[in-house]
Amino acid sequence: MPSPAVSALPQLPFEVIIPDHTEDRQAAFAVAAKRNAWREMFEKQDVDGMMSFYAPGIYSYDLMAAPEADGPKLAFDGDDIWRRNWVSFFEMFGADLRVTIENLTVYQAGNIATVRGLTRLQGTVVGGQFIDMWARETNVLARINGDWLVVHDHVSVPIDFMSGRALMDLGPNKV
Repeated sequence: MPSPAVSALPQLPFEVIIPDHTEDRQAAFAVAAKRNAWREMFEKQDVDGMMSFYAPGIYSYDLMAAPEADGPKLAFDGDDIWRRNWVSFFEMFGADLRVTIENLTVYQAGNIATVRGLTRLQGTVVGGQFIDMWARETNVLARINGDWLVVHDHVSVPIDFMSGRALMDLGPNKV
């Protein structure tokens, strides 16, 4: 099986892996550029900017539980709760939030694309604790009116089943 193509665009701060079975390399690079624009809005802590990357009715499995009125839920279902998630997330951090993206792989066919990769989050929680962790991410995007929008978002960290502990200290050198 041939290895996927690894390419870099000058305007992206990370390499992009595009498997051979991707239909349209330009569309795949447009999706990668969208991911970079997401990273920039994240670092600015711009909630409206963040929401512009998601399709109406976004569905997400995030690191945090969805804070519903009747208790925490496994998934964020819809724009309103997803927006509240970003507001509360950004309120937890100071202005030093940074995101690094590695192993970004874009699969694209027709009007659907899937992005997977590793995302490093660094920043200081209000109150002083510095967070430096890697998470695994998978996003499903749909081309809607010519724009690539996330319809499903999944962020996770592995766990040690014996201890029940999230393994937030793993990084790409331990893939």
